Amino acid sequence: MKQHTLTIGLALIIGCTTSLGPAADEEGERDLSRYAVRYDGPELVAAVGFHLTSEGIGDEWLILALQVTSSKQGGSTVIHRDEITARTPDGRRIALLTQDEYRKNSGRFRILVGRTLSFLPLIKNYERSQTPCRRWFLEEPGGGTGLEAIPVNNLQVCSGPLVFKVPGSVQPGRWRLVIELEESTADIPFVVEDGD
Repeated sequence: MKQHTLTIGLALIIGCTTSLGPAADEEGERDLSRYAVRYDGPELVAAVGFHLTSEGIGDEWLILALQVTSSKQGGSTVIHRDEITARTPDGRRIALLTQDEYRKNSGRFRILVGRTLSFLPLIKNYERSQTPCRRWFLEEPGGGTGLEAIPVNNLQVCSGPLVFKVPGSVQPGRWRLVIELEESTADIPFVVEDGD
């Protein structure tokens, strides 16, 4: 009986030490699905959805869905619009569209934004006490003014689209979404696959 109990205990220990991916309280980035990644950092927990990027290869618009909350140890932080950039596979830095640019061009990508956002929620294990934010950086025409900064705390989950105009068009490869914060940088890699 002792031998059997020891064998089961050893198997459980080995199983726990060989599990894939970081534990929920560890920092880092991990795949949520083929087209979504999660980032856990010292100030921010973020999930990035890029479900339609393969369909957008050759297009001038990179459209992402972003969902953010504060990490438990971070308390609260502020995300500034001008501190959000996309990095192309060849290292170029692309700024998030301004609210005016978004409104002027929204007819070109409105349907794609809606389809991209339909894959939310991505942060599946947020607590029931968290509520959704009501405002975002980019707002549809008639939907209010986009914010220049969003305070993020662990009582809310904020989400919305991020749209970048890519000079030369979206290409396959390893992209990064970079969010500069007060005390850290959320650097979130994702892969745009060739849709062929």
